[in-house]
Amino acid sequence: MAEHLNINTSTVSRALSEKSSEMISPDVVKRVRKAAQEMGYKQNAAAYALKVGRTKSIGIIIPDMMNPVFAPIVRGIHSVLNQYGYTAFLAYSENNASAAHSEVEKLISRGVDGIIYAAAFRTDSVVDLCKSHSIPLVLVNRVVDQGNVDTVKVDDSLGIKMAVGHLLDLGHRKIGFIAGPKNISVSYIRLRAFTQTMAEHDLEVEPHRIVEAHSLTEEGGEKAMSVFLGQNPDATAIIASNDLIALGCFTALTQFGYTCPKRISIVGFNNMPYLDWFAIPLTTISIPHFQMGERSAELLLKRIDPESDDHYEEVLLKPKLIIRQSTAPVIRRKKKIAST
Repeated sequence: MAEHLNINTSTVSRALSEKSSEMISPDVVKRVRKAAQEMGYKQNAAAYALKVGRTKSIGIIIPDMMNPVFAPIVRGIHSVLNQYGYTAFLAYSENNASAAHSEVEKLISRGVDGIIYAAAFRTDSVVDLCKSHSIPLVLVNRVVDQGNVDTVKVDDSLGIKMAVGHLLDLGHRKIGFIAGPKNISVSYIRLRAFTQTMAEHDLEVEPHRIVEAHSLTEEGGEKAMSVFLGQNPDATAIIASNDLIALGCFTALTQFGYTCPKRISIVGFNNMPYLDWFAIPLTTISIPHFQMGERSAELLLKRIDPESDDHYEEVLLKPKLIIRQSTAPVIRRKKKIAST
């Protein structure tokens, strides 16, 4: 290619490198890259890795392949990586801390340049594992208690405030919460935000108004909602820790012979794809999935740069309330008057 363009091979190499292309004129960079495309030039990944000590590959760990929330996050990650010629290895942990640790060890052994981790627990050995191997790490959607790690997340507390405010505007006061496992940050933060927001409106949340699901799944939501309904026959609304739990709540309502939203209104969290296709479209809190993926990839590439500083960043994105047909004004039931 250098001979074809009548320039030095070192100039061609610089023009094809994202980092060194700024050292030469834009016109030369344009000529070299156009010629490379026309000639079908492909960079030798193994040679590149040996030369610069990087493989241009990253690992992505998600907790659940069946949860549609993570697909747009992964697409957002890929949209950025593709611009810089990076390859991604995708693995999942099945919401198991040991499995996550094992998958990260495999990715490190493959020589990935960094890891985007969407499966974190509040206390997670993966953070220490990556630090011990000097592997750049970015947490997306979930965070750890210990801090000192780059994160991209949504403002969960604001989202719950929106959900509570929406139900209060509809006249609901007897509101319950189906929480996710407390060892997962999003579950813990959303539950805490619920009790705090209710207190701000002078509404006491009695212990029986909160039931913890054993997992962030439909099955977990169904079982928890069944327990909740048995304890709270007077409840008029439920906020679920995520959309899958909310879908499980629908199933439990049917088993009890209740209707939504006439008997109980339901609000989810995440706005996973296709919620508006259901028989009762779910009111939920929408998070910017694709943007979360983009920002996490951008942050990781920045951290991979050997000249990056040691200052950890926290990117906080805003949620939105999406109102659909699963919520409605509370129906005031008339008290029965005893006959004399």
